[in-house]
Amino acid sequence: MYFEVDGARTFAAGRITGATNAPVVVLVHGAAMDHSIWVYHTRYFMHAGRDVVAVDLPAHGLSDGAPLATIEDMAAWLERCLDALGISRAAVAGHSMGALAALELAGRAGDRVERLALLGCALPMAVAPPLLEQAAADSPLARDMMVLWGHGTRAHTGGNPVAGITMVNAALRLIERARPGLLHADLYACNAYVEGYAAAARVSARTRLICGSEDRMTPTASARELASVIPTCAVDVIGDCGHIMMSERPEQTHRLLVQALS
Repeated sequence: MYFEVDGARTFAAGRITGATNAPVVVLVHGAAMDHSIWVYHTRYFMHAGRDVVAVDLPAHGLSDGAPLATIEDMAAWLERCLDALGISRAAVAGHSMGALAALELAGRAGDRVERLALLGCALPMAVAPPLLEQAAADSPLARDMMVLWGHGTRAHTGGNPVAGITMVNAALRLIERARPGLLHADLYACNAYVEGYAAAARVSARTRLICGSEDRMTPTASARELASVIPTCAVDVIGDCGHIMMSERPEQTHRLLVQALS
């Protein structure tokens, strides 16, 4: 579906029917990605009768506009999305950068966010200087580093139950579709975000952190520190899994996501 936010055409996969009293599921992608990372989960919630939207942040996927400079800007934009779509009650999930934006949104939106799922999230979400430098140059090395560090051992050696699909290469193709400069803008926003613990302390939503045991970008130990600040929070760790858990361990990730947002 297309709608308008801040005068720019915005895309979200899914639907809003208003036929259910449950909060609308809102899914937020990570750096240089788009709504397609949530295709499995979007289809499930629709089939289950839930209203769901997997948004493309500005300049990502099918959305127009300029990249948002900070995580705070992303959270404020998401709140304007809720307004534009008439969403008064939301169950929000975000992955990586999207998890930071979802955390900040939940910290400022109060009871409007009733459930919160943070996938691949930790504070701080520091980005290695070599990755930032290569992303600033829009170098293919930046994309290579993203998929190298973003996947666990199993993903690098095959491991996909679907024959003929390589998880690492699929992620690389998605990042390659991003507009020039977008990966650096997103990584810079993650690296610069310092208000996460303040936002976490204000979260009223029932929250679940979903982590990969081999996540080198947002380590489990750091995720547990974040969870200790959120008033009502549980932590789930998916074994033999890196940062991009939706493709590495789709079934386990999906079950935990459904539990978190139900």
